[in-house]
Amino acid sequence: MKYNIVLICSILFLSSCDNKIEKKNNSPRIKSFTKIVSPVTNSIFRDNDSLVIKVESRSEKILKSTLVLESDSIIFNDSIKISTNRLARYGKHRIVIKNELGNKKVESVSKVFYKYPLTKPNKIDYKILKILPHNKDSYTQGLLIHENNLFESSGQYGKSFLRKSSISDNKTLNKTIIDNNYFAEGITIYDNKLYMLTWKSNKGFIYDINSLTQIDEFSYNTEGWGLTSYQNKLLMSDGSEKIYFRDPYNFEILNILEVYDNNGKVENINELEIINDKLFCNIYGEDIILIVNINSGKVEGKLNLENLFNKNNYNDKIDVMNGIAYNRVKNSILVTGKWWPSMYEIEILKKVKK
Repeated sequence: MKYNIVLICSILFLSSCDNKIEKKNNSPRIKSFTKIVSPVTNSIFRDNDSLVIKVESRSEKILKSTLVLESDSIIFNDSIKISTNRLARYGKHRIVIKNELGNKKVESVSKVFYKYPLTKPNKIDYKILKILPHNKDSYTQGLLIHENNLFESSGQYGKSFLRKSSISDNKTLNKTIIDNNYFAEGITIYDNKLYMLTWKSNKGFIYDINSLTQIDEFSYNTEGWGLTSYQNKLLMSDGSEKIYFRDPYNFEILNILEVYDNNGKVENINELEIINDKLFCNIYGEDIILIVNINSGKVEGKLNLENLFNKNNYNDKIDVMNGIAYNRVKNSILVTGKWWPSMYEIEILKKVKK
């Protein structure tokens, strides 16, 4: 009797194991017949490179492959070679290949690669036209010129504000204190309204351009850093290499541009300004301004402002450079920094080719 019980238990145990094995084999995860063998995942390519794309099948014959890359669809067999110059933008790319197999099935496989600029950014020269006073209580986040007035947002929790002042004498024309729960960030003007981001609250505010009274708000899922407007879109940075093109009426993302130089992605992009169809960017923690192609994301120029302001001459707390305001009338730029006592009106000497 004892033997029979042991035998029955053994049979039940083995049956249980078989069931487990069967369930494991019936997993919904099915291996693909095909794979992309070239390029290697996360490969880096540059301008003028040839991108060789090759697919293989471990069993079923591939009858036809269709490459989907950006807005193009190209039919090929086994492999295809394309020039990286066909890729309009820099940064991360994903190719998708649809393979039609001999068993009448269609499989889609994908691979990620990156495109870097081939050349270094141009070094941009400048000269100082004028030194202007700057409020030392301004932890500058956003800076812009509109109708001969200067608009500035100042950050820090419990200390954030918006200020409208006269460029000529720095006289305050209007000022709005921001709620203590928000850390003010970048600003821009669109449709005669002032838009302002906040840092980590996933919320921005819209103000009347004259009274600086809040009239609306909007939301987003990233941190808020820099903001500017271009044509009928708002451009936003979040401290990464990404520039978000957003709808000014609902703030939905319309497009994402990645900023790259010859060394790879450029992060910590902060204050933004559009100047002659180029995107000028402060890089947080560095005394430089990058000049970026608005269509491709390539860093075309670098403005080194390390010698503009000698922080060692001041015992008071002085923080990093931030703030770019374009004066369209004079074709000059105002730059400053967080808690800096001065603003500098500069002129670009070496133009960047379009």
